[in-house]
Amino acid sequence: MGLVAEWTSHTWTCPACGRRVPLRVDACHCGATRAPAEERTAAAAPRPRAPVARPRLPPLPADVKAFVVGAALVLVAGLFWLVLGPSRPAAVPAILGYADAGPPPVRSTAARPPFKLPWWK
Repeated sequence: MGLVAEWTSHTWTCPACGRRVPLRVDACHCGATRAPAEERTAAAAPRPRAPVARPRLPPLPADVKAFVVGAALVLVAGLFWLVLGPSRPAAVPAILGYADAGPPPVRSTAARPPFKLPWWK
């Protein structure tokens, strides 16, 4: 698994037995001192590396570019038709049992009161 990361900054790892020892203690139970552990940690510290250059991808062929542009145009046209396309009829008649309702009834234009006068009769 490689180097084990330091779990906390309050301990050091004994190079002889691998135990975690508090920083306030200079020697491990096995007798190893803290100085060799610090030298080992300093030597194992990661060194900064130069950034890795990513390989450049080759340009897309013309037929792939044309396909992508065509697909985008079809998508935009489909969305345009979906949003602003032809209007649909308000009511779609059923196929079986359809009867034409005919023209709407003519309403009279004479004003009628909302209640019968006189109201006590």
